[in-house]
Amino acid sequence: DDEEDSEDEDDEEEDAEGEPLTKGQIIRKSMMLLTIGMVLIATFADPMVGAVSSLSKAMGLPSPFFASFILTPFASNASELISSLYFASKKRKKNISLTYSQVYGAVTMNNTLCFGLFMIVMHAQGLEWTFTAETLCILLVTLVVGCVGASGTTFKTWTGLPVLAMYPLSLLFVIFLDYVVGLK
Repeated sequence: DDEEDSEDEDDEEEDAEGEPLTKGQIIRKSMMLLTIGMVLIATFADPMVGAVSSLSKAMGLPSPFFASFILTPFASNASELISSLYFASKKRKKNISLTYSQVYGAVTMNNTLCFGLFMIVMHAQGLEWTFTAETLCILLVTLVVGCVGASGTTFKTWTGLPVLAMYPLSLLFVIFLDYVVGLK
C-alpha cells in the first residue's frame, strides 16, 4: 500500500526543482498550454481540411467524409491517445479503468460537442442539409459508447471491444445509409 501511495505522489505535477506546483502555477500552466493549443488548431485546421479533401479526390472517394472519418480522429485525438497509453502502461487496475473512462468520455464529448457546433454552423450559414447518414451514425456511436461508459466505474477488458467495433461498423453504416438506402 505504501508503494501505491509513493507512485501516486510521483504522478503529481512537479516543477524543475522537484517541488510540487501550487494551484496557481497549475492554472497558469494550463491556461498557457490551452492558449498554445488553440493557436495551433487555428493555424492548422484549414490546411488539414484542404489536405483531406485533396486526398479524397486523389483516392477517388465519393465524399471527403470517408478519408476524414479515418484520418482526422488520429490527428485530433493524439493527446488523448498518448495519455491513455501512459496510464495503461502502468498496468494498475485503477489506471486501466481511468483509461477506459477517458476514452469513453472523449468519444462522447467529442461527438456531442462537434455535433452541436456543426448544427449551429449549418443553421447560422443556411447551408443545405446533406448529412443525414453521417448524423445518424454520430448519434448511434455516441449513444452506444455513452451507454457502455455509463454502465460502471470499473471496466473489464472486453468492454473495449464494443467501442473498437463501433469504428469500422459506423463507417459501414454510413456507406449503407448513403448508397443502399439513399439518405442524403
